[in-house]
Amino acid sequence: MVRTSFGAEDQAAHMVGMIRVARLFMKTPAQGAATPVYLASSPQVEGATGRYYANRKPTTSSKASYDTTPAARLWQASAGLAGLTATA
Repeated sequence: MVRTSFGAEDQAAHMVGMIRVARLFMKTPAQGAATPVYLASSPQVEGATGRYYANRKPTTSSKASYDTTPAARLWQASAGLAGLTATA
């Protein structure tokens, strides 16, 4: 999680204290941007596709992210909402 002010104006009163504490453990915006900037600009990962990265290192994502059934449903729903033909 990255420490930004996104959604700050919509916080419920009971969440303000919890978010203040949670912010202590969040990444700064610069830290949060480090991996995407690295992937977009580093020759070390040029041509690397289909991988999940965290902290500039390839890793595996959650087990659920590899389940193709909900992924296909999401693709179909997204394509439908965008007015596109869902072929993949």
